[in-house]
Amino acid sequence: MTVDGLPLLAALACVLVVYVGTTVQASLGIGLGMLSSPVLALADTDFIPVAIMISVIPLSGSVAWSEREHIDRGGTGLLLIGRIPGVIIAALVVSSFSDTALGLLVAGSVITAVIVSAIGRKFVAGPGVLLLAGSASGFMATTTGVGGPPVALTYQHDTPATMRASISAFFTVGAVMSLVALVLAGEVSRRSLELTAVLSPAVLLGIITARRIKHRLNAELVRPAVLALCLLSATALLVRTLV
Repeated sequence: MTVDGLPLLAALACVLVVYVGTTVQASLGIGLGMLSSPVLALADTDFIPVAIMISVIPLSGSVAWSEREHIDRGGTGLLLIGRIPGVIIAALVVSSFSDTALGLLVAGSVITAVIVSAIGRKFVAGPGVLLLAGSASGFMATTTGVGGPPVALTYQHDTPATMRASISAFFTVGAVMSLVALVLAGEVSRRSLELTAVLSPAVLLGIITARRIKHRLNAELVRPAVLALCLLSATALLVRTLV
């Protein structure tokens, strides 16, 4: 039995990981791309990056709206300005990626993101840093669906509410930018949209779940577990791609 060409177990695994990733991101600010991109790429590379980009819009939009009073508008604006060149460069090169190259890029991006997140170095995010982080995030998100870590680093010194709301606002607008660029580059296919539809119920359920549990989650416990899962799935993708 298949679901849109995917074996049933693979489809269920994709739905489950997107549900968990959505719940984590709606609660902590990041998580969907890092956690789900390797698993989605293992199942079918047509998921990447369109399914992540489309899923991020309602997810981040709902968080940004519900916590809009905590958004760092100046910082978010600089991040979005910086995202523009990153998105443009990504749109120009993504069509040349083979499935192998895409798998390696997704796995490498997630493993790098886990290492950077685990180090957790704090620094003051000035205008130059925000522009650079926005550009790096734009390129990574548009090519692999993993755009959170560069931006998360810029908000590590802020409160969880400011971090969650600001990153969500950036992702909402940024995902639209990336999606438009991917459409213009001819990278949004019927197949990618069909696969995205498979994940839509998981995104909706994850948003609802996060609203009920986010104030009870212990970020100090959840974060290491999420990073470990990201590392495991990225390593599996790397091995599968290389073998």
